[in-house]
Formats: sequence, structure tokens, C-alpha cells
Amino acid sequence: MLNAFRRFVRSIKNRPYASPDDLYRKRTWFGEINEFFKYQIISSDELNYAPPFLGNPMRARNEKTKWRDETDLFYEYLDDDRQAEALRRFEFMHDMIKDRVGKNETIFDVGCNTGFFLEQFHRKGYTDVCGLDPMHAAVRYAQEHRPYLKVREGSFGPMQFDTVCDLLVFFGSITRVPYSDRLFDAIDRCARKYVLVWIQESLDDFHRDIHVGLAKKGFICIEKRTVSPEYIPIGHAGATGPMVRFVGDGKVERLFHSHFLFRRVDPDCWLPSAAARPR
Repeated sequence: MLNAFRRFVRSIKNRPYASPDDLYRKRTWFGEINEFFKYQIISSDELNYAPPFLGNPMRARNEKTKWRDETDLFYEYLDDDRQAEALRRFEFMHDMIKDRVGKNETIFDVGCNTGFFLEQFHRKGYTDVCGLDPMHAAVRYAQEHRPYLKVREGSFGPMQFDTVCDLLVFFGSITRVPYSDRLFDAIDRCARKYVLVWIQESLDDFHRDIHVGLAKKGFICIEKRTVSPEYIPIGHAGATGPMVRFVGDGKVERLFHSHFLFRRVDPDCWLPSAAARPR
């Protein structure tokens, strides 16, 4: 009897998605609701979603604490295979901005961790590269091993961590900004011209519609590249099919990475926030 009751409760709390299309549509809709209230009223993951107010209200705070106290330098890419993949990803994204962003313009990497990708920009000749990350151990590593980079500790969203830049970059980190930190407001304050985002659509813990959120702030997507994990552009042999698929045993397979480049519609209208730190 007790087990039957537990199954009944779980059936109310956890509603499975009917298909990948259902997943994408619902998560985008839920995200707009959460974004409006600046609170995760509706929670979801790769397989299920919960009705309003049945999620964990402490989730965002717990995740922030977890990232601050983490000590594993996973994003330094010390493994040869993972480093090769990271460098391939960087080159793919760099190709999207190399003719648009000058070498003396400011690049701000949100969630830069140890500064691995900032280092790649530095090697390309960019002279004003800045980074922000909440992880104490990663920032300390960056400051010790890459003192020529401007890396500081903090969480994107609160105004005291703003950095005015020409190119704002999210290498997957956009998924970790909680609703309460007002992601799109912070982007609007910081990015003079471009926003470059790498994200695995639908399956990352990102329930907002990036196009809607940035359009409200005066940005439009001027380029999108979707590629397979082998970095074959979608539409080419070996890179066709749906973005995701259910593979059984309660699992979802991610088939593509997406790379977006947004541009402020009229950069001349941009005014720096009084709270934004000078370069």
C-alpha cells in the first residue's frame, strides 16, 4: 500500500515528456514563466517536469554554493582527448567572431573557470581579455598560472560583478545563472556589441528562450552554427536528424551542439551602467 502511494505521488510530481519536441516546447514555455517571476516556479530536467511549486526552492542557492566550493579543475582540460575537443570547440567559435571583434577590444568570458578559453583568445593576439567565475579554486589557479589574464571571483548577474565588454562569451556557462540573478539584465549592462553562446539546446539546465530574452534587450541572432559532437555542421553528411532523441532506460541522447552569435541592433545606443567596472 505504501509503495503504491509513493508511485502515485511520483506520478503527480514527475510528468514525462512525450517526445523531444514536447520537451523543447514545454521547457521553453516553463522558462519564460520562470524568467518572468525571476524564480524557478516550474522545474524540469531531461526526462520529466513538475507542476508549479513542486520543485526544490533551495536549488539555485545550493548550486551556487556547490560551484563556489568545488575543487576539481575539470575545465582545465588536462586530459589530452578532452583538451583536443575543447580546442576544436574554441576554434569553431573563434571563426564566428574573428572578423568582427578587434584584437584590442574587450572580451569577457562569463564562467571562465581556470581561464583555459581566455588563454586561447590571448594566444590569438587579443590584448584585453577578462573572466569571471564563482569557483574559488579555479580563480586562484588562473591568477597563479595566468597572471596576464584579468580573472576575478564572482557570480554573473549582481551589478558589482559587471564588466563592460565588446564581446561577452558563454562557453556553456549560461546555463548556470539562476533566474533571481537576472541574466538578461546583466547581459544588457555588459555587452556593447556581441554575445557568443555555446549551449546544448533543450538538455542543458537552461529553461529560457535565449532569442526572446536577448531580443527584449535589443540583440538579434546574426549567426547560428549547429554541429555534431564531431563538429560536422548540420546539413552535411553525418550531421542530420533531430537535436535530441530518447534512447530508452530513461535516457536522452544529445546529438548536436549549438553556437549562437548575437549582436546589439544599435551599438551606438548602448550606455554603460553606473555599476559597471571600468576596463
